[in-house]
Amino acid sequence: MIRDLVMRRATIDDAAALAEIHMEARAAAMPWLAVVHTPNEVFQYFRQDVIPGSDVWLASSPAGIAGFSARLGSELGHLYVAVPFWQQGIGTALIQMAMLTVPRLELWTFQRNTGARQFYEGHGFTAVAFTDGSENEEREPDVRYRWEGPDDQA
Repeated sequence: MIRDLVMRRATIDDAAALAEIHMEARAAAMPWLAVVHTPNEVFQYFRQDVIPGSDVWLASSPAGIAGFSARLGSELGHLYVAVPFWQQGIGTALIQMAMLTVPRLELWTFQRNTGARQFYEGHGFTAVAFTDGSENEEREPDVRYRWEGPDDQA
């Protein structure tokens, strides 16, 4: 775990950093994944949609923004760690923060993204659905995960 890690809510001023982390982490973790948006489209998406419309948390260190998560209701739409910060506990800090805020989390990840699948399963998520990818932009088979906290009655 990184020393001096600070969790804070994202602001519009963080949009460029979040977009960069998103694009770089996806490219590094999933080089096989189709790129369907330009960098400017990704930036605009974070600036106009994700940050104002979601509960977005940053993990920040003295070296910069290490990662972020974005949740809307029980849907965890994004959890990305900047490549230089991989394997340092940032993802765990972010998922634990999300788990503290709601009694249940759900998310999608790609079936071939074995690193993400191991991460989520290691944090108590269960696969509840598999698709052929026809409903996502990348046309990549995906898997739906769910985590239910100890007090979730739904």
